[in-house]
Amino acid sequence: MYVETDFLTALVKDEDWLREPAVRAVEEREDVHTSILAYAEVLVLFYDRERAEYEIDIPRAVANLLEMVPVSPDPHEEAVLAAATFVDEYEMTPFDALHAGVAATGNETVLSSEQDYDLLALDREPLEPDPEE
Repeated sequence: MYVETDFLTALVKDEDWLREPAVRAVEEREDVHTSILAYAEVLVLFYDRERAEYEIDIPRAVANLLEMVPVSPDPHEEAVLAAATFVDEYEMTPFDALHAGVAATGNETVLSSEQDYDLLALDREPLEPDPEE
């Protein structure tokens, strides 16, 4: 059973009008899963800690959520875990963190102008032109 963001946020928040049915679904069903997109939305919801309605420990919350609601395909689960850490530790935007997570877990080189990837020691090929050329 595919679930989306409202399901995940109901599980993260202590009080949510959908929390009880979401918890019940996780307990009663073995096929609950989602995509990297739903987790991207969760990361966006909690990214700006000053404006977020709820303060959470992003890496811990995402790790706990993944135990209940795995990501399909499987390799994206590791990317989501990595992204949660990148958002928390390096203050990356959720989308840059997810791109970095996919690249890092897939041993990929990133062709990008985004220099935040350099902080993670990812193999980045600069997209920006060489100023000496």
